[in-house]
Amino acid sequence: MDAQAWISRPLRAGVRLIEYLVRKSLHVFEFTDDPECILRIQLLSAPHSVDVGRVKISTGDVILAIHAWNERMPKLPVEGPTLEWGVRLRRLVIHSFEAVAREIQKGGKYSQVRAVYGESTIFSFSEHTGGLRMIQRLGFTILPYHSQTGKFGEFWSNLFSWWLMWAFNDASLRSRNFWKMERTEAWYMVDDFVKRFGKKP
Repeated sequence: MDAQAWISRPLRAGVRLIEYLVRKSLHVFEFTDDPECILRIQLLSAPHSVDVGRVKISTGDVILAIHAWNERMPKLPVEGPTLEWGVRLRRLVIHSFEAVAREIQKGGKYSQVRAVYGESTIFSFSEHTGGLRMIQRLGFTILPYHSQTGKFGEFWSNLFSWWLMWAFNDASLRSRNFWKMERTEAWYMVDDFVKRFGKKP
């Protein structure tokens, strides 16, 4: 084992441990044993008000946050995005949305959910990436990130995302500049989400 690997291996393990502890403290959970699901979910209150199409989400409304299941995300090839990788990622994303929609349809603790929500540095307005176009075509409304702690909070959120990418899929950092990372929010009204991805009556 070379010196770089000897140093990076425990550091990556440390980042993954921190990710696990943060996830547990925020009650982000696995909802399925489907090995092709690449999402975890979290019930929480909307951190701010937002207009999603024709509907207004108010601060405190119940929303369902989706989170990448980092260990299961397709690894970006060393040479960068390929057609095969993109097709597989799209298939897994849609498959995972369908799993989330079926979970919502169970009702119970999900009965008060008003919207599906996610935040990410992947869908950048300034870079017009394929990921942004894909998620918009699937029906999500992409909006600028709204941090209750302003630029300070956004910086630390981006730094944590950077460390996660390094720990789980370091090839994804090769074309990224930390100082140009742009955080965005993705919103989908729950009725529309279930109608598109859920089980049909």
